Amino acid sequence: MNHPRVLLALVALSTLGPVGCGGPNPPGTGDPNPPAPISARYAPRTDLFALTIPAGAPTHWPAANFPPLRSVRLFPHTPDRDLADDLRKQLGKNVLDPLRYEQDVWMPAQADRLARLLDAHFGTPAAPTVLLPDWDTVVATANVRFEPGETFGASLKEARNRLGKFKWDAWKGDHRAASAMRAELKLDDATLARGSLVYRRWCMQCHGPSGAGEASQAVAGGPTPRDYRQGVFKYVTAFPPPALPKKGPGAAGKPRREDLVRTVRNGIEGTIMPAFPTLTPQEVEDVVSYVIHLSVRGEVELACMAKLIKPGDDDPLYVGGEIDWLFVQNELWVLDNWGVAAKNPIPVPPEPFATEPERLKSAVRGFKLYGSAEFGCASCHASYGRVPQLKWDAWGTVVQPRNFTLGVYRGGRRGEDLYARIYGGIYPSGMTAFHDRVAATAPGTPDKIWDIVHFLQALADPADRKRIQELDGEVKIEP
Repeated sequence: MNHPRVLLALVALSTLGPVGCGGPNPPGTGDPNPPAPISARYAPRTDLFALTIPAGAPTHWPAANFPPLRSVRLFPHTPDRDLADDLRKQLGKNVLDPLRYEQDVWMPAQADRLARLLDAHFGTPAAPTVLLPDWDTVVATANVRFEPGETFGASLKEARNRLGKFKWDAWKGDHRAASAMRAELKLDDATLARGSLVYRRWCMQCHGPSGAGEASQAVAGGPTPRDYRQGVFKYVTAFPPPALPKKGPGAAGKPRREDLVRTVRNGIEGTIMPAFPTLTPQEVEDVVSYVIHLSVRGEVELACMAKLIKPGDDDPLYVGGEIDWLFVQNELWVLDNWGVAAKNPIPVPPEPFATEPERLKSAVRGFKLYGSAEFGCASCHASYGRVPQLKWDAWGTVVQPRNFTLGVYRGGRRGEDLYARIYGGIYPSGMTAFHDRVAATAPGTPDKIWDIVHFLQALADPADRKRIQELDGEVKIEP
């Protein structure tokens, strides 16, 4: 690949400007009266974001309309100065600020280049797209740079050096996987155009034009509407093996497409997220594609910002073409990670017991596992969740471990729903995954996760509570 003609072709490609500039023409929607465009473009991200789950624990629920990271921005003009102060101490570590510029690290020119790349690759709310560069453009972006003051010959020499180190097979595989995932997730322009219309009619009021989640819609003591831009979701049925190599932001917390379809159709119990039973199957599929579009766009933006604002010791100086290559890498990786999640559904075995006595005996075993060192559920769900133990989550918002005695399960109340939550955990909330507790179970041994599921189901039913307490005198449930 060191042939001069190949190098000249790559140089020619690189002179076209940042990858994908120009974007596609806006597709027609087929709707004679579409909703008015909400804006000419998606607004670049300027709000604070959590790089990881913040350290420590919040001392109380935030005031209505004041999510903690907004309070940090408003400090000291917020009713939650204590929460804001806790997070302010983590700025530059667990919390990053896109409006805090530093010379030679994160500068307005870099923010502008990133914003133009996002526009080119993901379009606008009225004409959304997911534009993947072709393979030749990926190679050119990875290997060709033009530095100010550098001669053409020097640039050509540097490109030759990069080509010699370029991991052709690995990047070709990532490009193929991302292209396949774009098709599998139905991220074509026509589907996204239809999904945008559904989203603007039914979803935007709570989730915002860019999928950021609108805090003003949250109720006191309840969750803010989901911010898709973090690239993770809570109630998923995917669990990529932890030992898999991590690419970019990683695949943990990614949903399967079926998870999003179920959420749109059924809503989320115990929140303001309603069910949409009257949407047609096509409308549900279209709006799910659009939500995935917002999530992919937001996660690419966040992953690039994280590197630009807080580069590692071995990272290059992210300017010019280095930003273009950083962007392309993360776009490929984010799509690849959706594919990894799709290929790793949680293996939920069928309900093991057909009779009521067997189920109740299983619930008794689950009671004992609940408080055991092996599972340690009581460490977070003290008194079965009746004792509030507030925690931070991946969005920098406040969450509380579920009160099991209420029988309200946001991820679904069916046995298989609860099994999936215990098996895979809830990644953005920091809930432990207990998959390894059943991986090595001997044949014929009771499934420990199913035992805990049956106990949780019994907790919410006063009649079942009485039955399992009569079955085993060690079972203690009342405070």
